[in-house]
Amino acid sequence: MSAEIYNTHQWRQLVKLLVRPGALCEIEECAAPSREIIFGLRHRHPLGPSLDHIIELQYGGAPFDPANLRPAHLGCNVRKSNRLRKEHRAGLLRLVARVGRAKAAAAPTRAKRSASVLDR
Repeated sequence: MSAEIYNTHQWRQLVKLLVRPGALCEIEECAAPSREIIFGLRHRHPLGPSLDHIIELQYGGAPFDPANLRPAHLGCNVRKSNRLRKEHRAGLLRLVARVGRAKAAAAPTRAKRSASVLDR
């Protein structure tokens, strides 16, 4: 769903309303030489305007709620989203590994139990 909202008229109107000339990138890890968002650049330029979801959509953030949006450079927003996705995947991989280790540790116990049942 998240990719679909960025192509809507409602989203484009929110960007125009919330990212005004002179607006500053509000992402903490802003890597731009100036925090000021630049208008009039080519489409999808890294220093151009974007809106960042404070609470990510995947965690239940409201897609069109102005209280959940803040001005950002497009490049900073993309970097933040990529970092969060990477951290999310790493967390899932750690969880899968933990479950795998737990299953592996429990497997010999089951094998011993079944062998003892056969011995009776």
